[in-house]
Amino acid sequence: MDLENGVVKMLVQKNRRMLEVPLNEKALAVVQGWYGLRKCEYVFYNPETGAQWKDLWLGLKKACRRAEIDGVTWHTFRHTFASRLTRAGADLVTVKELLGHSTIAVTMRYAHTNRDSKVRAVMLLNQSSDKVVTLDPTKKKTA
Repeated sequence: MDLENGVVKMLVQKNRRMLEVPLNEKALAVVQGWYGLRKCEYVFYNPETGAQWKDLWLGLKKACRRAEIDGVTWHTFRHTFASRLTRAGADLVTVKELLGHSTIAVTMRYAHTNRDSKVRAVMLLNQSSDKVVTLDPTKKKTA
């Protein structure tokens, strides 16, 4: 973790590539706050023992129980991250890179659209002339 530059770096196990994710101001503030309070070197650790979680699923399950929320998995966070990025206007290539995916097809499973995104997309057409038709350059012109 590079807090000075606001970046989290990690090795993605599936593809053995280094992933670098910049943190926005809010995320950086949370990480810096945690960093000052942490009891050990791990991001996720058992607060009862201060040792590394042996089972991250169990840690997430306990945290969700304490927060009184159901149905959350580790992938829930990935879906939320991708959906919020696309909803805010981030392009899919950037989302793909931030998630560490090898292809856009994988990213498409995570980046859910919503009605507002669709409305904004079609409103972009207000900026173009209604007298312009885009022809398919692969089609032959007929007389």
